[in-house]
Amino acid sequence: MKVPRDINATRLTLMTVGGIMGSGLFLAIGQAIRLAGPAIAISLLIGVTIMALEVAALAEMAAADRERGSFLAFAHHALGPGSAFVGGWIFWFSSILNISAEATAGAIFTRLWFPQIPVYVFSVGYALIVVGINFLTVRGFSTVESWMSGTKITATVVFILIGILAIAGILPVKHPVGIRGWYAMPSFFPHGIKGVLAAMVLVLFSMSGTGVLGLAAPNVKNAETTIAKSIRNTIIAIYILYVGAALALTAILIWYTVPTAQSPFTAALRTLPWGWLVNVFNLVILLAVLSAMNAGLFATDRVLATLGRIHAAPKVVAKESHGIPRMANLVTGVLFVVISGLAYFLPKTAYLYLVTATGFQALFIWGLIIVTQIVYRKILLKEGKDLEFRLKGYPYSSILAVILIVGVIATAPLAPHEMISLEISIGASVIFFIAYLPVRAKRLKQQHEK
Repeated sequence: MKVPRDINATRLTLMTVGGIMGSGLFLAIGQAIRLAGPAIAISLLIGVTIMALEVAALAEMAAADRERGSFLAFAHHALGPGSAFVGGWIFWFSSILNISAEATAGAIFTRLWFPQIPVYVFSVGYALIVVGINFLTVRGFSTVESWMSGTKITATVVFILIGILAIAGILPVKHPVGIRGWYAMPSFFPHGIKGVLAAMVLVLFSMSGTGVLGLAAPNVKNAETTIAKSIRNTIIAIYILYVGAALALTAILIWYTVPTAQSPFTAALRTLPWGWLVNVFNLVILLAVLSAMNAGLFATDRVLATLGRIHAAPKVVAKESHGIPRMANLVTGVLFVVISGLAYFLPKTAYLYLVTATGFQALFIWGLIIVTQIVYRKILLKEGKDLEFRLKGYPYSSILAVILIVGVIATAPLAPHEMISLEISIGASVIFFIAYLPVRAKRLKQQHEK
């Protein structure tokens, strides 16, 4: 069956940028700014560099091997079934943490209107609604996804313009900080390089939704030019939007007053005399988070179903009804609802723990993707595959990506809340590795009997 190739660079860029922008920008950026100050711009530069290398590595494999199409299939072929097993389960667990963080973020945004209702009520409620939707259909949301991507981008651009107008003294901002907030309170690097590095896990969490480019790569027109252009445009767009938003925030609010328990964007907009603007922006980011959560659960269910099909999970989770993996949705949904209820026990810190744990898990997956690409390029060339798109500077750029990823993981001790999340991530990875041992033994026994 011929794979349709009808995605151009503009559409692919919009899909990728929209997939990346979520609660990491609209909520977690507040904690990142508190750690790094205005120097968050440096953290973001490091982040987009790592993101660019990871996306390019994934796109290279996806464009060259359109039949396999999944990083798990690439890892299985290049590194063996063990890597696909462990990587698949880490990806599934990471995805649940991610959508649980989005549910908690949605709850935090909703409390702008209902401050008396506990966070966990909304987070669990949103989780139940999204799980229910995925039992029925997500067709309606597929149309909304592209629309929401444009809406998120537009809202962020509008906020940056508001920041520029506030700095210029054109808008009536209460107690304006201005550009002095970037260098004089007390400096651009209020916590030094330590602060820049401490913010890295949060920064990379905010950029972790890059998988759409790899999934869409097999369907692009003129892979070499389209993917290269899309990656370049995505990097430029994300850096400008994120840095522009962060600098606008620190020009309206003093960096050490940027809130972490609510969206810093709505806090900044409250300094303007138009209350309706706060409500409109809050509604936009709430809808964006709910949309991302729904799409995330859709993908997570199918990852679990795939694990069932490749005998890395019980076969029952691979069963589908009318194209919907209902058992996978049930299993994923139960854990999703339970983790979303974490806000009951940790109402003030649940989101932060979920975000940092997701960030570490995403880094493990990115590391696996890069290592797979290092090995897989040799396999593809040996098989005579046409590398329509290539990661430039191979193998040095790939090695640099691995070094940077390991370096970011090593920054965990710099932020007190990150060590627990790192321990959870490592613990989960160890559990999945141990779980693979009996699976491996069974496969070896079957091969020996043959």
